[in-house]
Order: sequence, then C-alpha cells, then structure tokens
Amino acid sequence: MFGSLWSEHCGYKHSKPLFKLFPARSKKVLAEIGAENAGVVDIGDGLAVVMKIESHNHPSAIEPYHGAASGLGGVVRDILT
Repeated sequence: MFGSLWSEHCGYKHSKPLFKLFPARSKKVLAEIGAENAGVVDIGDGLAVVMKIESHNHPSAIEPYHGAASGLGGVVRDILT
C-alpha cells in the first residue's frame, strides 16, 4: 500500500510541486491543471493547448510497447472526455 502511495503513478510525488508553478486561474486557463485530469490553455486564434501526464511504469517495464500504449490510451481518454 505504501509503495503505491509513494509511486509517481498513484501519488504524483514529483509532479505535484511542478503543477503548482502553473497559473491556476487566468483568462487564458480554460481548464485548471488537475481539475479534469488535464490542463487546457487558450493560445489565441481559437486554438488551445492541452497538457496531460500519464504514467504507466508497471506495464511498461513488463511489456514496453503495449505498456506504453496503455498510457497513451489514458491520455486520449482524459483529453477527450
């Protein structure tokens, strides 16, 4: 249990402090980082940038190609939903 809580995949122990460096509220922030499991920033001209982190260390260590694909699936799911 403690291993899971301390892992980057479950607890984001290294990423959380970095997320706090981004502005949480602004006219340009369309979705706050972490609010919808992805952040969205308006870059003008009707365009936006979506930022998402997905870590799948365990499946990637066992089967690198398909393990990485499971992470990509999570990124696409979180951005599109």
